[in-house]
Amino acid sequence: MRNGYSITRDKFLSVHEVSRLLAICAYNAAQDAKCGRKTWVTRYMLVHLALNSGLRVSEIAALKMSDLHLVNGEDNYLIVRHGKGRGAHGKKRDVYLDQEIASHLRQYIAHKRAWQESASQDSPLFAGRSGRHYTTTALEISFKKAVAAANLPLHYSIHSSRHTYATLLLAKTSNLRFVQKQLGHASLNMTALYANVLPELNQSLANMLIE
Repeated sequence: MRNGYSITRDKFLSVHEVSRLLAICAYNAAQDAKCGRKTWVTRYMLVHLALNSGLRVSEIAALKMSDLHLVNGEDNYLIVRHGKGRGAHGKKRDVYLDQEIASHLRQYIAHKRAWQESASQDSPLFAGRSGRHYTTTALEISFKKAVAAANLPLHYSIHSSRHTYATLLLAKTSNLRFVQKQLGHASLNMTALYANVLPELNQSLANMLIE
C-alpha cells in the first residue's frame, strides 16, 4: 500500500449511480437480446460482475467457466486463481457471490450456449470473436461505454467498481475480515481505508443515536 493513499469520494460510485448504471445496461441488454446481438448482453454481465464481486479487471479477464461454482440455494462463488502481487496477496481465493449475480451468470452462460460459444470448462467467461479471453483493455473500454451511456462522470473506470464494491460491502457488513478476503488484500490496513461510510448513510447513522 502506498504511503498517503486514500479512498476519496471520486473513486467510487454512489448507490444511486450504481442503480442508474445497471438499469441502462439491463435495458440495452434486453434490446440486444431481442435482436440476437451480444454487445450489451455481455457488457451488462461485465458491469454487474465488476460491481458485485470487487474483482480487478485482470481477474475478470482471466476467468474461465471452471472458475464458476453456481448452485441454487447453496454456496455461489468464483475462484480467482492468480491475484495481484506476491504472497498472501497473490494466492488463489474464493469470492462469494450473492444470489442475484449468480442468477445473472447462469443466464449469461445460457446466452453463450445460444450463441454457440464454447461453454467448456477451459473456455473464457468473456470471450472475444477469436474465442480467446478479452484483454483488460477491451474490458475497460466496454465498461467506459456503459458509463457514458448512463451519463455518469467519465472518470469512473472499471477499477471504480472495485472501490464501490468494497465501500458498499463494508458499510453493509462492518466486517473488515470478510471484505479483506473478498478483495484479496494482503493487509487489513488496506481494507480499512474503505471504513469511511458513504455520504448518503451519514444521516441514517446519526438518527440511530436517538432511536
